[in-house]
Amino acid sequence: MSLANPTIAPLARAFLDRLPPGPVPGKQLHRTDSGGVLGDWFGFALSTAFQPIVDSNNRQIVGREAFLRSASADEQGGSPWTLFSGMPDDGHLIALDRLARTLHLLNALVAGHTLPLFLNVHGRLLAAVGDDHGRAFRRVVDALGVSPASIVIETPVEASAQPDLLTFVLRNYRANGFRVAVNLDSLAQWQAISNHAWPDFVKIDSRKLGSGSTAREALEWLTALRGDATPILTHVEDAAPDYRRLAAGNPFWLQGYAYGRPEAAEVARPTPLATAD
Repeated sequence: MSLANPTIAPLARAFLDRLPPGPVPGKQLHRTDSGGVLGDWFGFALSTAFQPIVDSNNRQIVGREAFLRSASADEQGGSPWTLFSGMPDDGHLIALDRLARTLHLLNALVAGHTLPLFLNVHGRLLAAVGDDHGRAFRRVVDALGVSPASIVIETPVEASAQPDLLTFVLRNYRANGFRVAVNLDSLAQWQAISNHAWPDFVKIDSRKLGSGSTAREALEWLTALRGDATPILTHVEDAAPDYRRLAAGNPFWLQGYAYGRPEAAEVARPTPLATAD
């Protein structure tokens, strides 16, 4: 197998070279002919899709968010969030989350993505991990020779409704070297947490602004966010508003179909697991 990215750091390359070239019983990760990585979770093949995040001033890609994709052995697609929500206990939930993050990071390395990688945290996981969020994943990152500052851990909207838990979780991830992003449900929610959470990025669903919102209204909403966090307007499906003109001096980022759909790093078409002789 030749890796798609020949500049992968030696530690990551050594790890990838040790992965089996196809599904093997008892192994949760394997390589594919194209050089990517697939995961196995109780009969579901897991893969990664990346969606670009762009600068509102110049439309340059400044980051990517990783999304989990899954399919069962009979090629029936499954919702990744259904997998997470269906975990019978916290132990399985934590194991699936760590597998997904490792899978995304490996596929980002193979693809040669050197920009910040945004990784989601499922809401259930925040309560499932009792302390030191991010410590186990930091060990994975270190083993691959990756800077944790190149990874952004992104918390879900529901976490922003629990300021105490959110503050604790973000502090943990920061202590482990990661950058952090929060998703907001409203500007009022940001005002409730902004003096305690201090994220690096604040993500707001553009649909929360209302279907009739103009680019200027969106910008006013974004610039109302106080602090040093970079705002990211998500679910931007129409590139018509002139964000470039309005963002001058007030940089923010954009994410949505208008700037790129999530593109699969690897098509998850699971093959039967090899059987031992």
